[in-house]
Amino acid sequence: MRTDRINLFKPVRNLLALLALAPLTLHAQTTAAPVEPLVQVDTSLIYALIALAVVQVIFILAMAGIMRTMAGPGAWAKWLAGKGKAAVLVPVLFLVSQHADAQAYVPEDTPINNYAMFWWLVGINVFLFIFVLAQINVLRSLTRAITGADAKEAEQEPAKGPTWVDKVLMRLTRQVAVEKEQDILMHHEYDGIRELDNVLPPWWLWLFYFTIAWGVVYLINVHVINVVPDQKTEYAQEMEQARVDVAAYMATLKNSVDENNVTRTDDPSVIANGKAIFTQYCTPCHGPDAAGSETSVGPNLTDAYWLHGGDVKDIFKTVKYGVPEKGMISWKAQIKPVEIAAVVNYILTLKGTGGPTQKAPQGDLWTGGGSGEAPTDSVTTAIDTTRMAAR
Repeated sequence: MRTDRINLFKPVRNLLALLALAPLTLHAQTTAAPVEPLVQVDTSLIYALIALAVVQVIFILAMAGIMRTMAGPGAWAKWLAGKGKAAVLVPVLFLVSQHADAQAYVPEDTPINNYAMFWWLVGINVFLFIFVLAQINVLRSLTRAITGADAKEAEQEPAKGPTWVDKVLMRLTRQVAVEKEQDILMHHEYDGIRELDNVLPPWWLWLFYFTIAWGVVYLINVHVINVVPDQKTEYAQEMEQARVDVAAYMATLKNSVDENNVTRTDDPSVIANGKAIFTQYCTPCHGPDAAGSETSVGPNLTDAYWLHGGDVKDIFKTVKYGVPEKGMISWKAQIKPVEIAAVVNYILTLKGTGGPTQKAPQGDLWTGGGSGEAPTDSVTTAIDTTRMAAR
């Protein structure tokens, strides 16, 4: 029975053509910065590559002698008329490529180093190996041309049967061959149309059986032995996990608080932290009790009057951005947002704690409702403030 042989000549021929054209594009080089060598080359490796090249040259010469002995005028004519036509172009390409080498400047009297020699020898050995493969393929073609094996195999070649793909499809569908459809024709007929009694495809049957088995497994695991939770329990578990995940995520956002999302809190740790920060940064202007005095720069923070709003968001904005025209600096570069929120919450706990030396009220009476915007008249209350202080 004939087996298809692998034709090595075509890919080898194409590769030889590419190698022939390679100098046209790859020999145009430019000077570049030195790079780390990919291979550590020593003298023994150079000698080994030279020896390998010599062995391949000897083998090529031996094969050439065998081919000259075997090939007569008729054999060479047959081969050149068939697969050998394109091979004639390969030496021509090599000859053409020899005149297209645009090389980079090399200083005079510079000997080639081992690393460059290594890659030259690698290229030579690869070329010789490809040439050996080409010789072997040509020798096989000459042998078959002389013996007439191709014609004999063509005469003895049996008819091709179904491929493995066809066999797999036939097993999956159990499809009846066209010439045997008469055996499965059903007896009834509708308007001249008769029906084939095809069986169900095996792939469909196995899929149906699998769904039944899966239903049994699901029923036992979920509703009998309770290995897998049912949908209601699984939903409750996932919601609980979601609450945990949201809480963990919100914990990471504490430092991203701003005037839009800051909230009031009575957490003792937050209030204590705010008191410590207030004592460190705010007492020079507002006094140690935040009530100020008649000689203090900052206003009283313990009464119900505010210059720029008394809501938690308003106070946060005032501390964060400051009021430069009134001597209140911006603290956003020195205090973290979470620390500003702590200070604001501490200040809100001081309402009504001012002593007899507290500073007179300034601004407007705050009754709640924080819009986040400063009152329209909060920056023009000098007359009212003076009048209130005179009372």
